[in-house]
Formats: sequence, C-alpha cells, structure tokens
Amino acid sequence: MNNENQNITNNQPVVAPQAPNPTGNTVPSPTPNPEKPTLAEPMGNQLEQGVNLIPSLTKEEKIHVKKKNTLNIGSLLSIIVLAMITIGIVSFNIITKTQLNSRKSALARIEKACNSQIDKIISNNVILTRIDLYQNVRENSFSHKKIIEFLNQMAGRVSGVSYNSINISDNLDFEISGKAPDLEQLSRLWYILGVNENVQEVNLSSVSKGEEGATFSFEGVFILENFKNE
Repeated sequence: MNNENQNITNNQPVVAPQAPNPTGNTVPSPTPNPEKPTLAEPMGNQLEQGVNLIPSLTKEEKIHVKKKNTLNIGSLLSIIVLAMITIGIVSFNIITKTQLNSRKSALARIEKACNSQIDKIISNNVILTRIDLYQNVRENSFSHKKIIEFLNQMAGRVSGVSYNSINISDNLDFEISGKAPDLEQLSRLWYILGVNENVQEVNLSSVSKGEEGATFSFEGVFILENFKNE
C-alpha cells in the first residue's frame, strides 16, 4: 500500500515551491503549455513530413545542368531561326515565281500584240509595194493597140506598103519589116515616120530591091508619152 502511494506520488509532477514575493503577493505557478512539443515530438514531425532521400546537387552538377539548359535553349532558338529562314526562303521563292509567271504572261501578251502589229505592218507594206509597182507599171506602160493603129495609119498614107513583122520592147524600141512597091514609096514611108511627133528616132536598117518590089527593115524608138495607157 505504501508502495502504491509512492508510485502514484512519483508519477505526479513535482511542483516547485513558490518563492515568497517581496510585495506579499503570491506568484502563480506556470501552467504547462500543451502546444509545446516534447522531446520526442520532433522525431514524430519528421516521420509525418517524410524523409528526403534525394541527395542535393553539388556545385559542379549545378553548373553542368545550367550549361545543359543553356545549350537546350540555344538549340531551340537555332531551330526556330532556321525554321524562320526556311519559311522566308520558301515564301520568297513562291513570290518570285508568282511575279515571274505574271511577267511572263504580260510579256507573252505584249509579244502577241507586237506580232499582230508586225503582221499588219508587213501586210500594209506589201499592199503599198504593190500599189507603187502598179503605179510604176502604169506610168511606164504603153498601149500596143495605139502603136499598131499608128503604124497602120502611116502605112495607109503610102500606097502599097505592108508590114511583115512588128517587134516592140518595153522601152518602146521597135523593129519593123515589110514590103513596098518600089524605093520611092519606101523613102516616103521613111520620111513620114521620121517627121512624126510620135517617133523619137527611126533608121533604115536594111533594104533590098527585087522584081516584086522592095523589102525593108526599120529600127527606132517611139515616144512613151504619146502611147501611154489612159
């Protein structure tokens, strides 16, 4: 029984005796704070929060990780820059190709218009050349009908004269051969041709006399203005 009382007494907290207050008032004893941790409580808090098993990085490892992150960021920036350059080059090529195709189309239209104008100019030049040629031919052309009528008229003024052949060149050079009853009629024909205003020049190139009369051949030049086509 005494032992039980002694155990009970040992389990109860010992209260220190209060010192007398000089003022005569008693000082209250400190009450235990239930929120203060006991000596065993920090271990319990560590168990509840958990133990960090990952070791902390050393200084060299931190520098290595920082460099690695820097390199990764640099590589990413390089890839972005290359991608932007590639996009720029592709865009430039597309724009250039589009402009080139547009200019080719414009050039093709201009070339087509120029070719059309050239064809028109060539056609006009051909027409003008033909007109000039026609005018030149018309200016330098003469009427064979008028020449034949003139020669027949001259032969009608001389009795018994006939023509065997009449040759006329483009320059109105002529050669006439025929027959006359005698030399007197031949001389008269020669004179009539020589003094006529339509004949520039006439020469007796050959003459012969036979039993049936005289044969002759004249060479000369007619005047173009008097035999032009109207």
